[in-house]
Amino acid sequence: MLRIAICDDEKHVCAQVESILLNLNKGLPRKIEVEVFYSGEALIQFLSDGAYFDMIFLDIELHMLNGVEVGRKIRDELNNENIQIVYISGKDSYAMELFEIRPLNFLIKPLQQEKIEAVVRKAIDLVDRGNHFFEYKSGRTNNKIPIKDILYFESKGKKVKLVLQDQYHEFYSKLLEIEQQLHHQDFIIIHKSYLVNYYHVIEYQYDYVKMSDQTILPISQQHRKGVRDRLLQRRREGANC
Repeated sequence: MLRIAICDDEKHVCAQVESILLNLNKGLPRKIEVEVFYSGEALIQFLSDGAYFDMIFLDIELHMLNGVEVGRKIRDELNNENIQIVYISGKDSYAMELFEIRPLNFLIKPLQQEKIEAVVRKAIDLVDRGNHFFEYKSGRTNNKIPIKDILYFESKGKKVKLVLQDQYHEFYSKLLEIEQQLHHQDFIIIHKSYLVNYYHVIEYQYDYVKMSDQTILPISQQHRKGVRDRLLQRRREGANC
């Protein structure tokens, strides 16, 4: 089951997206369940009451509480990094403002069916990928951590520090070995001491990144071009969905 919310104050847009999503049910590996909201306030209240969605199609130009504010509340107040947010708008001037909210994509109205289908398939892929684990051994104990929960790895001598939102683990390993182990995941080496999860990067500057726990990590000079290229590549992949 893939639970999707649509939040737009234009009822015809909600109806269009809902119709496309429900028609996709036949050709997707997961059944889709859709809820519609006509205001950001209603969506946030629903989430605050304990409801969960895998994905939200969120209009930016909502009245009262706009889509950017809704996104910030989801990420910062509800502390939810797992919901895949797809922004929809009649304008294309929000890209940099949305970076800190880490949306899956940004679609311009009028919406196209093939774009919606592509981004839903991407969300399914990410949900499935979220079920993947990073495995490591500490002493005689084998441990498994959901990859989606890992913010970054830090090399500390012969040990590596695995950092989560509110805790960390240390074990003996090398950062390059971990990078190879996570080669097909969205981790980027930014420094000889840091390997970061792209989905937890909330701010990027020439010489540092800020992570979702507000930690600032340096980008070494030799990695700056590579980091920039990887981030640009990920943005293009999202824009082409």
